[in-house]
Amino acid sequence: MQNTSPFGKGPHSGGYQDPPPPSGPGGGGMQLAMPSLTPITKKLLILNGGIFAFSFLLWLVFPAAVSDFFFNVLGLETRIWQDWFPVVPVWQLLTHGFLHSMVSPTHILWNMIQLYFFGTMLEGILGSRRFLTTYLAAMVCGALLHLVVETATGNSASVIGASGAVLGIVVATATLRPHARVFVLFIPVSMWLLASVIVAIDVMSALRNLKMGSSDGVAHWVHLGGALWGFATVRLGWIQMDWVERFRARRVAAATKSRLDDDHNMDRLLEKIHREGMNSLTKSERAFLKRVSSRR
Repeated sequence: MQNTSPFGKGPHSGGYQDPPPPSGPGGGGMQLAMPSLTPITKKLLILNGGIFAFSFLLWLVFPAAVSDFFFNVLGLETRIWQDWFPVVPVWQLLTHGFLHSMVSPTHILWNMIQLYFFGTMLEGILGSRRFLTTYLAAMVCGALLHLVVETATGNSASVIGASGAVLGIVVATATLRPHARVFVLFIPVSMWLLASVIVAIDVMSALRNLKMGSSDGVAHWVHLGGALWGFATVRLGWIQMDWVERFRARRVAAATKSRLDDDHNMDRLLEKIHREGMNSLTKSERAFLKRVSSRR
């Protein structure tokens, strides 16, 4: 995630696996392996890469127009949120996470490397739908924390990049599988240690920026907002919920209740008609009868 300069200094990623079971003398050891792409992670990689390639080509031809549209309209433009509140461009909470710097390819490169390794790991644990929900929710939480802090400190830095969502995935994975080992520059470290170091760097950098009243060009509060969601959603048990299925189940339950209520009211009206005739119905009862009859 960045304001106007490249994100990060290098990848915090590599192959991963859970700690191997104890073995006797001469037993196996840790094996370096590249994870297989999972469906949603693959789609996110393609989507981010495709948007970057498209925007880069447009930027080569129309640099000013691309900067105005892609970054002021689709990026998280903090000043607009501050000036327009409460009528704000809510789409930016998501669209900013699919844009990356066109002057520094390392911005998208490191984000996608981390998404590849940790996204496949978490999606393998949660399943595709819950993984995507976690990814998007971390993106939104990172954006919201950035807006709150920037407004509270009197700043208005704008943001693009998937780093908040990616760090949310890293922290959620580390919270679920703290003792899983990953390779950083071919050195095996536990997930909890890796995530702790990344978050600690962001915390110190954010506090340093506040102290000095300047910015290093990296949206640390976006990172921390995503990380906070990644940790909280696991600790609170939300990550195990299938929100899409819960929404569908509630809609089905509401539709079933509505149909039962209609059937009950229809029986009541038919009895009234049998006793008193059609002319006894009120205007609202006639409208209800017409609606239910047409549905059937």
